[in-house]
Amino acid sequence: MPITSSYNGEFIVTKLTGLIALPDLMAHAEEIAAIEASLAVTPHRIAELTVDTVGEVNFPELNTFAAKRRAARLKNPVKSALVAGGAVQFGFARMFQTLNDHPDIQIEIFQSEEAALAWLRE
Repeated sequence: MPITSSYNGEFIVTKLTGLIALPDLMAHAEEIAAIEASLAVTPHRIAELTVDTVGEVNFPELNTFAAKRRAARLKNPVKSALVAGGAVQFGFARMFQTLNDHPDIQIEIFQSEEAALAWLRE
């Protein structure tokens, strides 16, 4: 599976690797919604886009995914850290950041996991 997510007791951790397509993103949205619904507080999250992550996703498809996330009912404001492994992954992350204007989600993009975790823990 090119997208895996789990709750580690502190954050929802998502790893994207390999070829990503719209069905993968939509399944991921359902998985995240299930994790969020199972917890009393909506946790912050970190997503790692490895250097081999390649999207078969263009603007309309990513907008479909972002729309699903924008519609999510969260229990509290959350931070979402995106760790981009390279220029292509940064572009993918930036497009998602631009499209997902959920009022309760603050999205930032980082080059390292350490910087992302430091921001999440602020």
